[in-house]
Amino acid sequence: MTFLEVPWTAWVGLALLGAWLSADDVSLGQTWFSQPLPAAILTGVVLGDPAAALLPGLLLHLMVVGNLPVGASFRLDEAGATVGVIGGSMLAGWNLPAGPISPLAWTGSAAVELGWLLVLTVVASLAGGWIVHGERRRRLAWMLDGYRSVRDGDLVRLEGLHRRCLLATLGRGALLALFWTVTAAWLWELGGPRQLIAPLRDALSLLPLMLPMLAVGSIIDRFGPRRAWPLVTAGAGVGFLVAWLAV
Repeated sequence: MTFLEVPWTAWVGLALLGAWLSADDVSLGQTWFSQPLPAAILTGVVLGDPAAALLPGLLLHLMVVGNLPVGASFRLDEAGATVGVIGGSMLAGWNLPAGPISPLAWTGSAAVELGWLLVLTVVASLAGGWIVHGERRRRLAWMLDGYRSVRDGDLVRLEGLHRRCLLATLGRGALLALFWTVTAAWLWELGGPRQLIAPLRDALSLLPLMLPMLAVGSIIDRFGPRRAWPLVTAGAGVGFLVAWLAV
């Protein structure tokens, strides 16, 4: 079955998930389900295989662990990219050959495919981030209208502006999730990482193994060595405990 033969319920589910997570990022709730790991697991839930999405979601989370969704600075579109790339690849037939802690998932063609998913999600997240940036710049004009509504006591108009902002975010999340779903599925069916030359495949296979140290460096950079090492040690301990219990 090709991704064009996927039931319409899967497309609707991914669109709704992308819309909700994009709004949850800063506009509604802020539960942090929009972060890569929970977003990936929820994508797997929508498509009926959360275990397959666990490992790429975890690796993506390690990449952005120091990029907290706070403030009004330039941001990545982590939610739409994660839902779209992982969802599209799963619809096109990608899956882990073994459990996320099995060596088979970290070596050979499985590691190459994981590296492919990571690179594609990063590209999608960066591209989507510029769209988010443009959306927020557009909101500046709406914000000025909101100030005038407060000055004039027009609360009905203020609520309308609030709904407009929320609907813009929901629509952007749904459209980007679907766009990256189709793009990722199309690229996978064209051959994806299987069509790359050997040096690029070797580089992609090493990427998943590099991310834990990248996460450690990011935490040290954000909190400083003295405050970071207890966090890193505690995180590693919890991770090994969870892996041991899973085995």
